[in-house]
Amino acid sequence: MKVSSPVGDFPCERLRLKAGPGHLTLEGQVGAWPARVEFTPGDIVALARAAGARAAVPALATVVAVSLARRWMRRG
Repeated sequence: MKVSSPVGDFPCERLRLKAGPGHLTLEGQVGAWPARVEFTPGDIVALARAAGARAAVPALATVVAVSLARRWMRRG
């Protein structure tokens, strides 16, 4: 993946995906800098809409799966 900015194009390395309270966090590196992107359920739905109908089902399934995993982790 590549991130473009006014100061140049940088490689983006994804390191981990974590579930937090009400959001998913993608952690990684952009160039030499640590980076973090937080997605709320509304962000995921908006991305799915922008990508088209075919992406909506996997995106919503991801939201459901993360929600169920968080509940399961709380019980454990």
